[in-house]
Amino acid sequence: MNPATGIDLPRLLKRLHLPTIARLLPELEMRAAAEGWGIRDALAILCAEEVANRNNTRIQKAIRNARFPFLMTIEEFDFSFGTGLRRDLLAPYLGQEFVTEGRNLIFSGKSGRGKTALAIAIAIRAIHNGFDARFTTAAALIDDLVGAARHGRLAEATASYRHPDVLIIDEVGYLPYVDDAANVLYGVVDGRHLDRRPIVFTTNKSLDQWGQVLHDDHLAEALLDRVLERGRLLPLTGPSYRTRHLDQESQPPESHNPLLAGGHHAPPRSAARRASTGSPDPTASPDPEAGRR
Repeated sequence: MNPATGIDLPRLLKRLHLPTIARLLPELEMRAAAEGWGIRDALAILCAEEVANRNNTRIQKAIRNARFPFLMTIEEFDFSFGTGLRRDLLAPYLGQEFVTEGRNLIFSGKSGRGKTALAIAIAIRAIHNGFDARFTTAAALIDDLVGAARHGRLAEATASYRHPDVLIIDEVGYLPYVDDAANVLYGVVDGRHLDRRPIVFTTNKSLDQWGQVLHDDHLAEALLDRVLERGRLLPLTGPSYRTRHLDQESQPPESHNPLLAGGHHAPPRSAARRASTGSPDPTASPDPEAGRR
């Protein structure tokens, strides 16, 4: 007597929450019979597909929950555009140790240099590595926490920014902040410092201007001291990616441009590029739909 007689396998798979196995099983049964696979081989394939599907679902959910304003991966970022930043400098922030060791980053530079795009790309890589992330602007975070403090919920609101594995705080210095800005931002930074959880900042201000931006030189210094203990400042230079079409329109025709006629472009000259040896990654392809800050 066959011991499997009377067992409702689809129902069991549903109870075990294995929808991918349930979906692939009929096709795989026929393929296994045709190609002479053993039970172990078929089961291994089904389990691998189930795990892969669950991981893809987790990634999609984590990206939605992060509330990114747009999507950008490190492979899509155009390092050849003259940002003054080599891809290899980001290597310490693309593996699991970025999160497990609580490393921080500050991308600085003028508008359109790719600060926000790189921050998002690093956070998306962390999501693919098994972590979660949250995106917020500095203005939104400060307004949220100041409002929570007025209603006696500051600790609860601060905890929501301490919890994500990776936190992006975008656009420090772009907008004026209230007088309590340094206090509430310091609470987030200090908490994540103690928890060894990374923060990625983007800013258009030099670090010595953060005290003026946050209305408190001493707290700004203490904040940056914690960020940079396990972090790094990476300036982005060069032209704006958003207005690159204006530069292209101002170029003379190709036949009259000796630089373009030979298929070569003059490299941008910047302090950051002179300080960085090596050439940018020529294999990265830009995403024309993604914005840059």
